[in-house]
Amino acid sequence: MKEFNELINETNDTRLKVYFNLTELKNITGMSIRALKYRMLIVKKKYEGVPALLNMKNRTWNIHYTIVNEFEPKYNLKNKTIHTYNWTSIATWNPKHNYDTTYHIELVNQIKTQLPDNVISYTVEADGRGINHTHLISDAETLELNKAVTSTLSKFIEDPNEYRIQVKPIQNKYSAVEYLRKAPLASGIIQ
Repeated sequence: MKEFNELINETNDTRLKVYFNLTELKNITGMSIRALKYRMLIVKKKYEGVPALLNMKNRTWNIHYTIVNEFEPKYNLKNKTIHTYNWTSIATWNPKHNYDTTYHIELVNQIKTQLPDNVISYTVEADGRGINHTHLISDAETLELNKAVTSTLSKFIEDPNEYRIQVKPIQNKYSAVEYLRKAPLASGIIQ
């Protein structure tokens, strides 16, 4: 029975956390509890009639992950974390055939050579078919990142029908960072 409980706990640990409290937001945003409480006054008014996004239970605020960006610091922090870095773009590519993890990491490194002044955080994961694909976030502009990803993939995989690319601006920075952390085979940050 203990093995079953351990398996359930491991599965639950890989799931996306839906609600956060102010103490957890301190680690995500890098702000102090006092500053978060002042910000809560503003957010509380904004989401007053939406209990699915913001509610109080047992004297603790439950903050939905989709509104975590409301708590982002207004000013640049001295110490940046992966959650507080100024990510602007997210890219994904799915090849038709399976390539190993080192191949995908090499593709990321080739993209980085085209964007020397930007930071890239990436993850390689397997989809439902067992085929590896890559997600990355960067502080590069969306058009620059799209150009770098497209040129790199077209150089290494000649037929454009052999892969799909999606490059978009990031709408919710926290969700994008957590999406990268969901089930990586390999991950890293290239500065």
